[in-house]
Amino acid sequence: MSKTKITRKGQVTIPKKIRDRLELEESDNLEVKIVDNCIVMEKLESFDSLKGSLKIPKKYSKTGWDGIVSLAQTEHAKEVINE
Repeated sequence: MSKTKITRKGQVTIPKKIRDRLELEESDNLEVKIVDNCIVMEKLESFDSLKGSLKIPKKYSKTGWDGIVSLAQTEHAKEVINE
């Protein structure tokens, strides 16, 4: 078990042993949520890592990868606002 503190800015340092085990690196994105009164952080795969593995619907075929990323960010922002 590792311990950490919350800074006055609300920041938390993830201990190196845990970062190494989970292969967390600087600028990785984490989803933070509450599960049964616990804080749970989950590593999110970068959207760019999905390039080439997703089937793009025909109506977006001329949009290009940057356009697809922009659409995804817009939809995510709408979800966050409505939470």
